[in-house]
Amino acid sequence: MKLKDFKLTPERAAIAGNVAIIADLHLGIENAMVEKGVSIPELQFEEVMGRTLTIIERYGVKKLVIAGDLKHEFGRNLPLEWKDVSEFLEELSDKVDLEVVRGNHDNFLPAILAKYGLELKEEVRIKGWKVVHGHKEVEGDRIIMGHEHPAVKIRYGGAVYSYPCFLHARNDREILVLPAQSSLSSGTDVLTADKFLSPMLSFDMKIDVYAVEDEVYYLGELGRLKTVV
Repeated sequence: MKLKDFKLTPERAAIAGNVAIIADLHLGIENAMVEKGVSIPELQFEEVMGRTLTIIERYGVKKLVIAGDLKHEFGRNLPLEWKDVSEFLEELSDKVDLEVVRGNHDNFLPAILAKYGLELKEEVRIKGWKVVHGHKEVEGDRIIMGHEHPAVKIRYGGAVYSYPCFLHARNDREILVLPAQSSLSSGTDVLTADKFLSPMLSFDMKIDVYAVEDEVYYLGELGRLKTVV
């Protein structure tokens, strides 16, 4: 799916030329869940790593920008975060140039990044767009962000089907919201939510919704979808 300067892919990436942007990996989240009493197998790393390698190989990516929340725990680096983030960076170090944007979960990430000569950035510029995480207000006319973990949940026949989605929001500026790479970290069901997580988004904006499945599908304008789904 082509949108403005970017190709939106079923691997949940926005791609411009040989640059890919992804967001919200939340590596090591299983460790945090276990500490809260939720026992869960450590499977997310393989899913996210596999998807990232597919993005690089399928689209000829030379630079990968991570728009925040590479790791999960706010207050410290958990053992699984050290392991998963280190393995992720090690695997990609000879494949792409990496740029990592600070997310609200990334407070202690610099200690891991330093081993690979990487710094945690507040923003990155790609084709006139400002790439940020999205957890706080920033200036700019064209923004790419994560943070929201947008999804569309459709209830049918007693079942609930959840689809990650891209959002393209416009008012006096333009914002492209990326779906989360993590399948375990909760986010916003845009059809039922009455407010967004990010202070940069509001339901007063014109927002187009693009759902991710085997391809990226345009579903329509969010205001209309809320009245019919």
